[in-house]
Amino acid sequence: MLAGIHFFSASAFSISLTSSPYLAFLIGFLSHHFLDKLPHLDLNIFNSDKYGNVKNWDKKVWLLFFSEFLIFFLLTFYFLGKFDLSKQIIGFIGGLGGLFPDIVSFSLRSFFPKIKIFDFYLDFHKKFHFRLNKGKIFLPILFEILIIIFSIILFLGNY
Repeated sequence: MLAGIHFFSASAFSISLTSSPYLAFLIGFLSHHFLDKLPHLDLNIFNSDKYGNVKNWDKKVWLLFFSEFLIFFLLTFYFLGKFDLSKQIIGFIGGLGGLFPDIVSFSLRSFFPKIKIFDFYLDFHKKFHFRLNKGKIFLPILFEILIIIFSIILFLGNY
């Protein structure tokens, strides 16, 4: 799953489940791993392991990454704008928690590959992640649509 949907859904889960910023971050972090296990699309659509390192991203990957993130970042703040500041903070921190696993993984793999102390986490994150079967995108698209709809329902249900 790409970063924007992780941010959006983690924000929705957090405002629905807690008023604690610490728990919001944890909810976002845990939701990232749960959602990664479900069928979804991300850089796996390119059928290449080379994109595991940010240094190998080409224009099409950067365009996909930034456009998807921008759309869901703006959508998140559209919904968060209807809450008071304390809920907005919870939603934002939860969203950051949802991004954190990929930030850590991509940063370590791309810029600090010689640091091996976190390999246990990188291996966990990689093995826990959904594997796309070539050409079989219906189920991943369906799951992502359902996650988006569920997140919108959570936002709307907490006004």
